[in-house]
Amino acid sequence: MKEAYADVKNTIKNGVIPATVTPLTPDYGLAEDDLYDHIDHLSSVDGIVAVIANAHSGESKMTPMDVKEDVIRVHREAAGDDALVFSGISGESTTQAIKQAKRAEEAGADALMPVPIDVYSHGDPNIILDHYKGIAEAVDVPLIAFQFGNYGDIALPIAAYVELCKLDEVVALKDATFDPVRYEQTVRAVEPVRDQFTLMTGDDTFLYHSYLLGAETALISYANLIPEMHVEKLRAVHDGDLERAQELRSEMLDLTNFLYGDPPGRYRVRLKEALHLMGTFDHATVRPPQQGMDPERRDELRTILQDLGCL
Repeated sequence: MKEAYADVKNTIKNGVIPATVTPLTPDYGLAEDDLYDHIDHLSSVDGIVAVIANAHSGESKMTPMDVKEDVIRVHREAAGDDALVFSGISGESTTQAIKQAKRAEEAGADALMPVPIDVYSHGDPNIILDHYKGIAEAVDVPLIAFQFGNYGDIALPIAAYVELCKLDEVVALKDATFDPVRYEQTVRAVEPVRDQFTLMTGDDTFLYHSYLLGAETALISYANLIPEMHVEKLRAVHDGDLERAQELRSEMLDLTNFLYGDPPGRYRVRLKEALHLMGTFDHATVRPPQQGMDPERRDELRTILQDLGCL
């Protein structure tokens, strides 16, 4: 089965994958035209190899499944042949996740990423392995393993992720622990099976370091903005041009600190506000209980975007 999914595994190497945000109308409906234009732009950028809908950035756990299907459909239509389309699935039980996985596959997803669930906090590695195996048996698309730090799965041993990467249906591992020590430990632990999957970073705040440590691909919310710069930075590190990579890191630092500063969970609000200021989205609506940005912070963001030439 691993060979059947080799094209997906290899296509995403050395590229960037935006974990897209979902534009909403003021009454929380899907703003399809805004989403289409956003995905059309992202997927047209050289080096954007895929886009992933319904991940954390897409407010996945807050979004009804029928809307998630519409989001995947719009991604599929807008990306065309320019980029693969992935989707997060977020059922809190394997039964729920399988139902979502089947519907996401039918809607056009080329691969699926199970979003970490609460029971991972039990610390039993069999839980995550059985969860992935159950999903894999139910669909005919590959899976992306996901090590994340904020929903309890950091309690799982790294060895569990090594075993996940051995599964025939798993083509990639995304690390988004936002912990450089854990990331380095993970990289060393999976080294014996590195030829079986693509190593991703989801650590938006230390991308440069992740690439140095061996990440082949970035699957990040940050790439909703300045995708060209993200691609250039990844390629600079892979090409050994560390001076240029450091320059790009410095140029992006003010925006990085703004988007992922305290409290970091508000990054979705900040991304949507940025896309609204840039004219990509008509509205910066987020699902409650999330709250919009106050005017002073919005002005600060506008200045940062102006300095980067985004406005």
